[in-house]
Amino acid sequence: MSTWKMLLAFAPWIAVWVIGGGHSLFRLQLAIGIAAVLVVVLAAARLHRGAILWAGAIFFAVAAVAVIGFKNMWFIRHFGILAHGTLLVLTAGSLAIGHPFTEDYARQNYPPEVWTQPAFRRRCQVVAGIWSVAFALNLLFSLALLYGLTVGEWTQRGIELGLMAGAIVAASRYLEYAKRAEASATASDHE
Repeated sequence: MSTWKMLLAFAPWIAVWVIGGGHSLFRLQLAIGIAAVLVVVLAAARLHRGAILWAGAIFFAVAAVAVIGFKNMWFIRHFGILAHGTLLVLTAGSLAIGHPFTEDYARQNYPPEVWTQPAFRRRCQVVAGIWSVAFALNLLFSLALLYGLTVGEWTQRGIELGLMAGAIVAASRYLEYAKRAEASATASDHE
């Protein structure tokens, strides 16, 4: 799975983090509206799939009602926890049921005969695990913010987006390593 496709899959979430910052109700409402539209557009274009699609569809539908419709202060105050928690539950859940969310994206780049191979499945599981860790760390950070940790707005956004960027880098590096290891094993089998 390419880095760009992964960024595109998370575009609604990134839009909320970028647009919705700054403690402005209007900006948060705008960000949620844009994210909801992005989820629909990406799903219609078949660029968004599986657990991340469902996480976005569920979360942004509920967020639109709670924040745009009712201006629910509890939801707004717990927004980060709810967002990261939704992503964590659906990505870790996809691992728990044996169908990592990354498989839905990886299948776009590989022929069906590869989908059942152990190496393909292992790569999908490891990458989904990397993302689950990033979401768990962001959830813990959101909890710390809610219960007393004080950081500036730019620091907060930097940490949240930094964890996402770290997951992208870690997943990309792992996939490069796995491909090299697989190529090396294949080459030694032919000798």
